[in-house]
Amino acid sequence: MASVITDHPPQQLAAELAGLLRVDWRAVWAGLPEDEALLAEWCAGFGWTPLWPQSGLWVRTPGGGRVHLASSGGSGRPVTRASYTAWRVQADAQADDAAVVEVALDRYGAHLAQLTAALGAPAWSGAWDSPDFPEPPAPGRWGDAADRLERKAPYRLAQWRWANPLAPVVVLDLYCRTQPPGPGGGTITLTFHGPADPEPLPGPGWLL
Repeated sequence: MASVITDHPPQQLAAELAGLLRVDWRAVWAGLPEDEALLAEWCAGFGWTPLWPQSGLWVRTPGGGRVHLASSGGSGRPVTRASYTAWRVQADAQADDAAVVEVALDRYGAHLAQLTAALGAPAWSGAWDSPDFPEPPAPGRWGDAADRLERKAPYRLAQWRWANPLAPVVVLDLYCRTQPPGPGGGTITLTFHGPADPEPLPGPGWLL
């Protein structure tokens, strides 16, 4: 058995994508205002409602979804990516891992088809062991090649890039946790990547 934590259908992912594509990302990458009133006004400009700070800020979108704006130091620091979790499942026991992976691949395929219909064919799409696996949008985002191959993570990935250097890099990825000692799980995430923080703060969580 497995516990479903998040399960948004592909149509809802497409609706959230449409809203995110209309965002002025240059204004987002510049960083979160430090003043609480200014932050609420800043979020309102994108149609977002601020929820809680956590390595940046969680916001509620007009479509009702939750998006994490990642920043190494919260307010006043550049935002480096915005992530929306479309699907997340936790296996109840190790014996369920194979079934979770099977369902995860099915869900990922459905979400990928929806994004391809909206964005066109990705610039790259494949699995963790593909020899031409792309470089991450930000250094260290997926670890080095040896680490990625050992962890099989991301398990599947599709990436859209555009010639405009100011355009975000859009990524749909699937992470599957299938290694002992504990039971595994799967997560499908849509992420808009921006420029890396030029001066990331040291300490845990800085490498976003």
